[in-house]
Amino acid sequence: MNGSDTAPPSGAFYREHRPVLPHPLVECSWEQRVDSDAFVQRVLPDACADLIVSTAGEATVVGPATSVQLPRLSGGERLRGLRLRTAAIGPALGLPAYELRDLQVPLRDLFPAREAGRIADQVRRGELPSFLDPGAREPRVERALGGLRRRARVGDIAEDLGMSSRHLRRLVLANTGLEPRTLSRIARFQCFLDLADHTAGPSLADLAARAGYADQAHLAREVRALSGLTPSALLAERRGAA
Repeated sequence: MNGSDTAPPSGAFYREHRPVLPHPLVECSWEQRVDSDAFVQRVLPDACADLIVSTAGEATVVGPATSVQLPRLSGGERLRGLRLRTAAIGPALGLPAYELRDLQVPLRDLFPAREAGRIADQVRRGELPSFLDPGAREPRVERALGGLRRRARVGDIAEDLGMSSRHLRRLVLANTGLEPRTLSRIARFQCFLDLADHTAGPSLADLAARAGYADQAHLAREVRALSGLTPSALLAERRGAA
């Protein structure tokens, strides 16, 4: 599948809405509609999870992904979603987050039918679901994620938090669904995308160095593994969709 297969058509609309007040569990809500023909959308790993409600009323929890996802969106499709922060996936949903890794699970499989229906209605209206408890968070995982984004070693992060590396890995995996190494890869990949989106005319070698890759070849391998495209093709696709 090439980039043109996944470039959103001109009739596709997507918008994110940040909470008026920052929420410890929620990254954003979002809405998407397709006013043109069906297309395959390239969804890149961001270490978050989403609650998604479709036009037909189907409510799904999409777990944290370790590689690109390519869902097909139909013409006339309308979606509303709520994106959970990386550290909040397990605490928010009340289960080990690794049980959702690379999976799409009906909301009714995680909550009683009546509560699942209420949550779906709230997401559809763009509201924060009432089941979200701001106190259901693990500050140590948030600190660990900050260290991983700064490219700190797992052993150093664990020592700073007063625990063993093994304990840290278990804690991070249960809360985020992903291993620290995978989280580091995704954070570096997202850094590359952010730099490319906000830097005028950068070279791939410069982007690779600034994002923390060993060299341009390392960048190319990681980008293909996480997006399914070469860096040049991925950036061209993103520019075409902007």
